[in-house]
Amino acid sequence: MGKIHVVTDSGSDLSLEIKERFGIHVVPLTVQFGAEIFKDGEEISTSEFYARLKREIEMPSTCQPSPADFVAMYEKIAQPGDTIISVHLSSKMSGTYQSAILASTMLDSSINVKVVDSKSASMGLGLVAVTAAEGVQAGKEIDAILADLQHVIDHLQVYFVVDTLEFLKKNGRIGLASALVGTMLSIKPILTLVDGEVAPFEKIRGKAKALRRVRDLIQEFQKKFPEKQIRAAMSHATTSEEAAQIAEALSLMLPFEGDVLIGEIGPTIGVHTGPGVVALFLFSI
Repeated sequence: MGKIHVVTDSGSDLSLEIKERFGIHVVPLTVQFGAEIFKDGEEISTSEFYARLKREIEMPSTCQPSPADFVAMYEKIAQPGDTIISVHLSSKMSGTYQSAILASTMLDSSINVKVVDSKSASMGLGLVAVTAAEGVQAGKEIDAILADLQHVIDHLQVYFVVDTLEFLKKNGRIGLASALVGTMLSIKPILTLVDGEVAPFEKIRGKAKALRRVRDLIQEFQKKFPEKQIRAAMSHATTSEEAAQIAEALSLMLPFEGDVLIGEIGPTIGVHTGPGVVALFLFSI
């Protein structure tokens, strides 16, 4: 029996430590400032990205990997008889999933590629990829791993707070939250994802109140699943103190299975959310 490999993209916001621990391979998206193009995590770091974001007048953009980029990764890691689980950004947010689908048809048929639409982003995508890698390490069969991934995708709850909706709006990722554009500046909406698309959850006045409300939502989530273990992840953009406070609250409130994964929002997602973001991802087992 061949090996099973896990591939994701830079929209997963997985730390280097997590990628190395679980053997997860990453295909980067590119970030473009004017005429300059950089591969996320390879040619521009997260700190460099946010520093440049503050300086630039024109908003940057992203571009998905090409099918050839995926083929190069797949052929690098896999041998005939192997299986690749390739988990990617929501197809409603990026063309990355479609690039991976096309790449899977360009390989030798002896390499089996299962492309998965996470219907999420940042550490939501990261949780799906980590779940796949945990299944591989546990020696599970491919069908059992794919069933585990579908459970995460179907049950994942996402809450995130942004400083401004302008980045989501200008980059075309505002989704169902478009009705919130133009509201008072003091309103800090808590957003969520519905079927892989950004959607409003609640409108809160002020960032501090919004973050407190996120902590309340953690407790509400626990009450819904009193007998179940909870998996959780957080991601943040230049708000490490706020993220640490919520992570501490998480560890005190919930009966966790495994670690609370924490990631810094990198350029791929940061282009669309801007700085000052805190995001929470939860699902029950």
